[in-house]
Amino acid sequence: MFLQKNAPAHWALATQKKLAYLGFQCRDHPPYSPDLDLLDYHLFPGLKKHWKGHHFSSGAEVTAAVEIWLDEQLSEFFLSGLQKLEQQAKKCTELHGEYAE
Repeated sequence: MFLQKNAPAHWALATQKKLAYLGFQCRDHPPYSPDLDLLDYHLFPGLKKHWKGHHFSSGAEVTAAVEIWLDEQLSEFFLSGLQKLEQQAKKCTELHGEYAE
C-alpha cells in the first residue's frame, strides 16, 4: 500500500505506472491532514532530537547524515511508525464520520 502525499512527483504518470507495475494499492493523502503525515510525527522528531544543535555545512552533508541515521534505525522503528499511521488514520476516519452525519 502506498499513501500518496500531495506531491507532484506522486501524481506523475511515470510514478503511477511504476506503482501499478509493482502492485501497490494507492491511497490518497487527505488534503490538509497533518495528523496523517508520517514524516511530521514519526521521522522528523527523531531527526531533530538526534541533531539538536548541530550545524551542517552543505546539503550533501545533510543527505549523508540522514542516510546514515536511517540505516541505523531498526526495522521496529519503521514498523512502529506504520502502526502509528494506522491508528491516526482510524482516528481521522472516525472523526470525519462524526462530522459527516
